[in-house]
Amino acid sequence: MTAKHQAFYEYMEGIANRLPEKSFDEFVEQMGGPGNIYVVYVDVLMGFCECGPLSSSLVNEVVKPLSDWTEYIFKKGFSARNLIFLNDCHPKDAVEFEAFAPHCLRDMEESQIVPALRQYLDLAEEQEQVFLKNATNGLFGKNAVGIRFCDWLEEVMQKGKTAFIVVGDCTDLCIYQNAMAIRLLANELNVRTRVIVPQAHVRTYDLPVKNAESLGVMAHDAKYLETVFFYHMVLNGIEVISGWQRA
Repeated sequence: MTAKHQAFYEYMEGIANRLPEKSFDEFVEQMGGPGNIYVVYVDVLMGFCECGPLSSSLVNEVVKPLSDWTEYIFKKGFSARNLIFLNDCHPKDAVEFEAFAPHCLRDMEESQIVPALRQYLDLAEEQEQVFLKNATNGLFGKNAVGIRFCDWLEEVMQKGKTAFIVVGDCTDLCIYQNAMAIRLLANELNVRTRVIVPQAHVRTYDLPVKNAESLGVMAHDAKYLETVFFYHMVLNGIEVISGWQRA
């Protein structure tokens, strides 16, 4: 790495290490109440947290903080209608499996939301609030009544002030792509939408070079990639924060 590249990495790392913390109460007040805020849970699934070839103990660490925070926001007046789930749900012949090992197959345990979060999803509203995706980006995923996530987003954004808090995994893959998709759709529609990614509520996996070479797959440095992708989200107008201050 040249001195120039090292200086730039340290610059990115400095930004990632100094992300601001926001007051959750102030944020809700700014948004005019819970009704204008949606929490987008990305791939907090058994297949990434607890079982299967792509599960990761590092990713699994985000489940308890997310569950605790979800319990907290329910006490603050949020409900199941504020929760949106973007879930991997692949057919056996998914083209994505050319890049990633088969995972989260349709109707299998891996594609299920982890129990710690499923308890917060109102089953009466699940048909509309759970979008199943066959790609890392869920923009064109559909819910049980056939509505695409992009169409749902556009309808919600056009109604007025909105904010989307994107949480889950993996930071540099599905979190990045879906936060960016929401941000770019809002830009295209020219609507004032906030997209927020709390560092405390996202994770990615770690796979050292030696381990990756022995497995015949690509390595993945969690810290390095999170630094780069947090920076890139900030660069594109996403509000990346360290976490939420609780009253």
